[in-house]
Amino acid sequence: MKRDIKLRKWATPLTIGAFALSAVTGILLFFKIHIGLVKPVHEWLSWLLVLGAIFHTIANHSFFMRYLAQPVGRGILIVFGLLICLSFFPLNNNGDRNPYAKMSNALSQSSLSAVAKIAHHEPEEAVNILRAKGIYPDSKDQTIQEIAAKNNSQPLRVLSLIF
Repeated sequence: MKRDIKLRKWATPLTIGAFALSAVTGILLFFKIHIGLVKPVHEWLSWLLVLGAIFHTIANHSFFMRYLAQPVGRGILIVFGLLICLSFFPLNNNGDRNPYAKMSNALSQSSLSAVAKIAHHEPEEAVNILRAKGIYPDSKDQTIQEIAAKNNSQPLRVLSLIF
């Protein structure tokens, strides 16, 4: 019992603080507000919420078991368990990815000449644009992915320079 009281003294504030951190950063990310360290803080420090919840559950084990004994408490936990399971299933039948990911992937696998035309540049102009930014394509027939790999860069960075 004494161990539970000591554990509760820091597990409960840890859970509350970590919940506040996770909630605020999660809401910012939901609204596409990517300022400062919001994304890495949310991704990495949300583990504190998990730890806090585990220790809080251990410290309050008897109360937790009482919730499970009641139909409402058990029902709520079952609903959330089902939601967790459902979150692993794709929303559509054909498993299509994000359309933006499909477009960027298609452009990354296209030649510099083709991408230049889409971006309203002449192929030689696109080569010069990239060279001015420190990216050196071997030819205008190389794919964006090949150019990025040869220059230790990312395909999206190369594409952003052209567009």
